[in-house]
Amino acid sequence: MRSVCRTAAAVFAAAVTVCAAAAVNAASMQICYDGATHWYTGEIYSLYVNGSEINAPMEPIIFNDHALVPVREIFEECGAQVAYTGETQCVEIEYDGSYIRMYINDNYAYINGKKQEIPDNVVPKLINKPGGDAKTMVPVRFISETVGMGVDFDAEHGRIDITSDAAAQDTPAAEEIQTPETAAPEPETPAEETGGGNVTGIVYNMLSDTKIKLTLTADTDVSGRYSYFTLSDPERVVIDFADMGLAGGEQTINVGVPGISSIRSGSNGERARIVIDVEGLVDYSVSEISVNTVEVIAEVRERAEESTPSPKPEATVSPGVSGGGAIVSDTVSDAYKTGIVAATAEDSKKVIMLDAGHGGSDPGAIGKLNGRTVNEKDLTLSITYKVKDILESNGYKTSMTRTGDTLPSLTERPEQANAEGCALFVSIHINSAEAESAHGTEVYWSEENNGGEYGITSKEFAANVLDSMLNYMGSYDRGVKMANWAVTRRSEMPAILVEVGFISNAEELEAMCSDDYQNRVAKGIAEGIIDSLHKVELP
Repeated sequence: MRSVCRTAAAVFAAAVTVCAAAAVNAASMQICYDGATHWYTGEIYSLYVNGSEINAPMEPIIFNDHALVPVREIFEECGAQVAYTGETQCVEIEYDGSYIRMYINDNYAYINGKKQEIPDNVVPKLINKPGGDAKTMVPVRFISETVGMGVDFDAEHGRIDITSDAAAQDTPAAEEIQTPETAAPEPETPAEETGGGNVTGIVYNMLSDTKIKLTLTADTDVSGRYSYFTLSDPERVVIDFADMGLAGGEQTINVGVPGISSIRSGSNGERARIVIDVEGLVDYSVSEISVNTVEVIAEVRERAEESTPSPKPEATVSPGVSGGGAIVSDTVSDAYKTGIVAATAEDSKKVIMLDAGHGGSDPGAIGKLNGRTVNEKDLTLSITYKVKDILESNGYKTSMTRTGDTLPSLTERPEQANAEGCALFVSIHINSAEAESAHGTEVYWSEENNGGEYGITSKEFAANVLDSMLNYMGSYDRGVKMANWAVTRRSEMPAILVEVGFISNAEELEAMCSDDYQNRVAKGIAEGIIDSLHKVELP
C-alpha cells in the first residue's frame, strides 16, 4: 500500500548543451521515445558526480544537440528526493529547499509552485533502450542551476561533471549566469516568515477499496485555523489552512483507485489548500487528532464494474487462432502445474515477488504480428500470471507489483518487495533489437545486489532461472549478464531481470504470443525460482 507522499519513484536523467568538438567515442545503439524506435549513432560521454565516475543504466548521449545523462544517481548522491508518477507523467525533485515539478513533453516547469518556461524547448522525455526500463530525461543545466548544483562540460575529455556545491566550480554561480528568460523565479515567501506556519506532511492510507484516510501534519497549532467543504463539477473534498503555506511546495499525489484519483495541494499566500479528487462521494469527515494534525476520511461508492478488473492483456494475440483475435490466457493448463517440487512448510512462508515489466503509459518494446501491434507490457503480464499460477498451485506464496495495466515506478516495485520481506524478486521483460535476427534468452543480475546474506547470490539465482528456462523453451542461450537495473539493484533480496526473447524477431514474437510457449516460459521461470528458493535463508 502506498502511504507516503512523494516516495522516490522513477528514474531521472538530464540534458546539457554540448560543444561541437568533443573528443569522445562514437557509438551505435537503439533507443525508444515518443512511441517510436530510433538508432543513436552519436557520441558517448562519461558522467562524473562530485569527482566520482557514475556507471549509469543508460550512457550519456547526444540528443537534439544536448548531452543526455541519467542523473537519478546524481540527485540521490547529493541527498535530493526524486519522485515520478507514471499515471500523470509528473517528475518531482526536492533538493536543498527547492521544489521542482515537471511533466513529460511539457515545456514548462513549476519552481516552488511558480510556472516557468524551460529554456531551448528541451522538454522532459521518457527514453529507453529496447528491453530496458524508460528513463526520464530532463535538461541538467536548468535543473542543477535551479537547485544550486554546478555543471561543467569538458568537450576535450568527453565528460560531464556535476557537483552538489556550485561554488566548487570554476564557472560562475547559477544566479550570476542566469538571464531574465532562464532565471528561476524567486520562491514565494515561506509562511513561517509571516508567523503562519506550514503544512509539513501529507500522508494517505487506503482503509478499503472505497475509503481513504488522509493525515495532514503542520509545524504549528492548527486549532481553529482549518476549514473544509465539498465542491462539484468536478467532485472534490477541500481542506483549507488559513494563513499557512506548504513546506514541500504544491504537488499532485496520484492515488489511482476507482472513485479516488488524486490528492492535490497548493498555496496562495493566504492559505494552504489540500484537495481530494473523488467521484461518487458517499461520506467524509474531518477531525483534529492533535494540536498539529488533522485527519480526513472520505468514502466513495463502490463501482461493481471496476471492482474486479480483468488482468488479461488486451494487445497480446494468439497467432494460432483464425483472425488472430484471441487473447492469451493468464492461467496455465494443468499439465504445466505437475512435476513441480511442492513447497515445504518452510518454503511456503517465503514470498516471491513477481514483476511484470512496463505497463500503463509505458508499453515497453513494440512488435507487429499479423498486422496487429503487440506490446511488451501485455506479454510480460500474461507470462507473470502464468508463473504465479504454477507457483501457487504447488504451495508457494507470491506477490505481484502490478496485476493490471498500471505503471508502478522503478522505485515502487523493489520498495514493495522490500516492505513485504520477500525472499526473491523476479522482473520479467521482452527484448528488442534493430537487427531482426537477434534472438535468444538472457537473465540479468545487479552487481550492487549480489551479496550472500540470503544464502544465495543474485548471480546464482540468475543462473538457476536461465538454465531452467532454456530446458523448457529450447531457445538460444544468451547467458547470464550483469547490469545495474533499477529494480534489481534496489531490491534487498536476491533479484533478477529476465529477457524472455526478442519482440523484434518474427519467429520469437509468434512463439511468445502462443499460449503453449508462454506456459513453457512460465514453467521454466517457476522451476528456476523453486531451485533457488530452497537455498534462501531469510534474515
